[in-house]
Amino acid sequence: MASLSACFSSATPPEKPLALVQVQSVALSDVAKSLKITGAVQSRAETPVAFLTAGQLTELGAKIGEAVTKGQVLARLSSQEQEADVEAAAAGLQAAEVRLKQANATLDRQKSLFDQGLTTKSAFDGAQTALETASNSRDSAQAQLDLAQESAGYTELKAPADGVIIRRLYEIDEVVQAGSPVYVIAENGPRKAALNVQETAIARWDRSRPVQVSLVSNPAISTTGTVTEVAPSLDATGTVQVKVTLDDGSKMPLGSAVTAVLSWPAETRIDLPASALWQTGEVAQVWVVDAQNIVALKPVEIESYGTDDVVISSGLEPGDRVVVSGTQFLSPQQKVDVQDLGA
Repeated sequence: MASLSACFSSATPPEKPLALVQVQSVALSDVAKSLKITGAVQSRAETPVAFLTAGQLTELGAKIGEAVTKGQVLARLSSQEQEADVEAAAAGLQAAEVRLKQANATLDRQKSLFDQGLTTKSAFDGAQTALETASNSRDSAQAQLDLAQESAGYTELKAPADGVIIRRLYEIDEVVQAGSPVYVIAENGPRKAALNVQETAIARWDRSRPVQVSLVSNPAISTTGTVTEVAPSLDATGTVQVKVTLDDGSKMPLGSAVTAVLSWPAETRIDLPASALWQTGEVAQVWVVDAQNIVALKPVEIESYGTDDVVISSGLEPGDRVVVSGTQFLSPQQKVDVQDLGA
């Protein structure tokens, strides 16, 4: 019985099976890069609308997002001062016309007397001068009335073109200075997309390539566009604003959200499945397998992340074997059973 027990105790335990991993050989490939960003549709022409005279706002007839037509009254100022000016100018014109009528009658009387030799040449000339002065005064009074009536018209703010209200800068009862915009209108017509792009993306982006733009609410509505403006500096969000003129934006409402795809020409890079990445803190690594099927961690630099893949900029060489499946079972210097997936 003792010898049988000793036989069992000296038996060799079965070996632990090797972890099975799938390995991909590193190869260079042409990687096309693109970036999807969001933006908003704008009009190519945005027009500030301002009163030509100062005054207190009594009416604001248009709301943000409302479509307006050319000539439509958008706002009104208090017109009491202008109406008083019109009344005063009208009274001044009436008085000037009375003086002109009197001067005409005086000249007619002096001419009749002069023809009969009953008055002097000096008196006749004085009547002519008085008529000219009265006529000039009447013309001046008419000009004052025209100006007052025109100024009264300035208390109405009218849309200069068909479009959509995109900003309102004042509220009722506020005092508006002449020339200070009350509304901003995005005029109907050609449209553009305003995008906020990271500065690092702008640096490598080929701006001559067309940009695909689609409505967020209905991606089936899309068009291409051309970059026509790139801001020279960062804005408050830390991005660069890019304006893309749309080839056909007629079906994209002003202010609507859009997505734009910026693309780069294909470049030779190392592209791996995202499952190959092993993140330790802030360090990106991958598991590599040597000729003896021993695994080790190797740090890499990531150029970009895709939906299911990562583009490696440095850290690997063509021919390296990288674990792409089964990384959760690994530890450094572990021997593994390899299923080679090729390049």
